[in-house]
Amino acid sequence: MTNLSQEMNSSAADFLQMLARAVHQFHTYPAHSPLCVDAVAACHAAFTALEFEQPLVVRVGARELLVEDDRIGRGTIIEQELWRPLHRARVSSLEFQPSVSTRDWAQFCPIVASAVRAFRPTTGFAEFLLEAGVSAIAARVTPRPELLEVGAPPEPVQALVDRERTRQSSLPPTGAGQHLYPPDKGWVRLDPTVRYESISLLDLMVLVNEPAETAAMLTRLIDEDAGDESARAAALGQRYSDLVMIIGALDGRLGRILFSKLARAVLALDPDRRRALLQNAVLPGLLDGRTNAEAVLSEFPDVDLAESLCLLLELDAASPHVLSMALDRLRLPEERRTAVTPLIEAKLRGVQSPEAAKAESSGALDGIAASLVRVGSGVPKDFSEFAAFELAVTDETVATLHGIRDAIVATDACDAQVGCALGLVRIEPNPAAVKGLLARAMPSMRTVLASGRWDAALLFLQRLQATAATLDTLRPDVAPTVRDAMASFCNRDFIVGLADLAAGLDGRSRASEIIAALGPSFVPAWIDALNEPASRTQARYLVPAMSDCVAALAPALSHRLASLGIDAACAALIVLAAGGAGYEEVIASQAQSGEERRGREAMRALARIASPRAAALIVVQIESGPALVQPAAEEALWRLPLPLALAKTHELLARRDFVVRHPQAAARLLERAAHSADQHLEPLLEQLTSLRFHFWSPAVARVGAKARGLRQ
Repeated sequence: MTNLSQEMNSSAADFLQMLARAVHQFHTYPAHSPLCVDAVAACHAAFTALEFEQPLVVRVGARELLVEDDRIGRGTIIEQELWRPLHRARVSSLEFQPSVSTRDWAQFCPIVASAVRAFRPTTGFAEFLLEAGVSAIAARVTPRPELLEVGAPPEPVQALVDRERTRQSSLPPTGAGQHLYPPDKGWVRLDPTVRYESISLLDLMVLVNEPAETAAMLTRLIDEDAGDESARAAALGQRYSDLVMIIGALDGRLGRILFSKLARAVLALDPDRRRALLQNAVLPGLLDGRTNAEAVLSEFPDVDLAESLCLLLELDAASPHVLSMALDRLRLPEERRTAVTPLIEAKLRGVQSPEAAKAESSGALDGIAASLVRVGSGVPKDFSEFAAFELAVTDETVATLHGIRDAIVATDACDAQVGCALGLVRIEPNPAAVKGLLARAMPSMRTVLASGRWDAALLFLQRLQATAATLDTLRPDVAPTVRDAMASFCNRDFIVGLADLAAGLDGRSRASEIIAALGPSFVPAWIDALNEPASRTQARYLVPAMSDCVAALAPALSHRLASLGIDAACAALIVLAAGGAGYEEVIASQAQSGEERRGREAMRALARIASPRAAALIVVQIESGPALVQPAAEEALWRLPLPLALAKTHELLARRDFVVRHPQAAARLLERAAHSADQHLEPLLEQLTSLRFHFWSPAVARVGAKARGLRQ
């Protein structure tokens, strides 16, 4: 067993060394470099060779990595490329699942390489792995502690803490404790004479004795900055609900004191922050009947309380009646309510904002009204409170409800499932998970195709193509998975069905749109259909539709052209010819295959392109191409526009070496030029007439004789 363990640890050391080398390559070269790709492949091979059935746990030690109890890598590349960045990122251990893929290593290595730089305070090593979609490698990160200064609390404050702890311990248990903030995150520094083994949030609230200061400390516990004055003010608004919860758990008398301080802190905020806090947290809490929500507002002075309550009119669907409901919730003493009511009435008689006026007359059923409609069987409800809102069912409300019902009935389940899958694909970084999501959506699309709903299929493919285009920049490693799903969608049945659609009266344009949406993903399935005798005819029906969207297909077709069979190659040449200039060289290369049919189709394709380069390549085939292709090249020359064809004919016949080597071709070209009523043929005929004296070459002499006869 000892020898086996040593052998396994030696293999683990080899794996870690390969992993360190891979990280070094990513630190030096871009991710797409062949050096990085090869290093990742070697690392994956070394890990696979371990043949672990359980996860491999690697701990980060003092200056080395630990596998079980063996220290590995001190003074080697492992320390330089693995231990240092992991130690800097506060990683305490790594757990590698046996299912780690090559893609996981390709994502893990650059993250480790970038860990030599400090991470953002709000993002750690483990979060980067999750954002990259790496689930087979888990990192345990040592939390960065936040030191909260409390100092030496006075004796009365310590007595309050002790009394509060005694009161809390006497309360009946309410279940398993849950942490509101990370339990191992915060450290409180006290005077050495204070003997506290631990500090709870309740203790911290009592020791600090200032809700605003406590809010800043709580903000630091979630790795957010609360150093300057603006950040401290924002912290009060963000942590308000937590502060109310913590203070509400304290003794009633102590809680009232702290609620009073919290109210003063809210009033001390600048007007915009105070208004936002009141509208987003304080007032909705009062209307919802949340515990202790009224404790803060009741500590406001009368003028500030009236002004705050009038903000209720700016809530959606609220009417002035909601103010009386809010006053009831506050449970103010009668004399204070009598004093506050005239202040509110004065505010209502004053100039209202457009938002308030709109809220007074609005009958909408959204916003705060929606949050109030909660009926529970355990707590009695007073439905008279709903009179503060416009809940009348008008004709407009009935029409809206009918519209919602009709929309639910009209919702296409397949479309909804596909839309949900695409939404998840846009945010999922792991290609394996993306593949699973798309695989679950494909049966729905098969159902759509089986019912002949090509419009729905086109919409789905366009959305899928747009998703792949978006992921090309956001997540380049996920985009190929989306395109692979599009390619798997194109099977033989799809090609046959699309061919039937294209053969219809109005189906060609729709088929072109579908093929354009698929793009290069369509080409492999179409080629496979051409290579099968059973579907070859239907696949050829798609050539006109493919020619209409050749820009999306030409790169993929030109890349595969050299490896295609003769039937597929001839069809592909027709499509490429529709693309115009740019693919002449690829098309002309097919003339060298030694197959007459392929060469003839290549010459026709060049003639259809009719560019100067295509004409030059046709001339090359006439002069030096295979014997099987030369007649097709001559025919293609005269399929070019007449001025271009005559110019190339003059170019050939003006060369004495061409006429001597190919007298039969020269004679045919001369005759075709003469029949084309070429106005500039006379100088060329005069030059060729002298060839009639080449008695040792009767064929050349006949060219000269033909030229002399045409002149006469």
